[in-house]
Amino acid sequence: MYVTDLLYCPLKPRLREKFKELTYAEAYNPSTLHGSLIHESVERILVEELNAEVEVPVSKEITIDGEVYKLIGRIDARKDNTIIEIKTSKSDVGIPREEHILQLKIYINMLNASYGILLYITPDRITEFYVDTGITDDKLAELAQDYIYARHTPKHDWECKYCVFAKVCPHKVNVNEGKDAS
Repeated sequence: MYVTDLLYCPLKPRLREKFKELTYAEAYNPSTLHGSLIHESVERILVEELNAEVEVPVSKEITIDGEVYKLIGRIDARKDNTIIEIKTSKSDVGIPREEHILQLKIYINMLNASYGILLYITPDRITEFYVDTGITDDKLAELAQDYIYARHTPKHDWECKYCVFAKVCPHKVNVNEGKDAS
């Protein structure tokens, strides 16, 4: 399982596998491409200016109910014992986002890093948020269980609004009506 799977609706990876034709709409929309271009540019700057390591693969084994799972991810950049996660946003309202902080805390745990930086690029500014603690192994196991057993579908009320799989998802939530909408 991927670190990002723990942050969002656990049905999305399953629907992505089942409805592969919809993944193109997800991957090739203007907002996603815009974010990818900015992301790649910032990584290049981090390499050239800070001699940072980018696209660093990480993994950790987690045991859930006697079964071993491998959690894998890829941190955007690392400089010494500091993790840097690059995020783009259309607005600087509401940042840092809870799921981005959680992602960084997971990476801090996985690498036993000193701290991490969320680097946000928005149309109005570039800003950093420091996160100095990782999550505990118990919390990491709890997140993995939530994913494995699909406990919270969706994980955030806003997810369905932006999900290309909402049309085929049995757990779609209408944001205006709340989670009990049918």
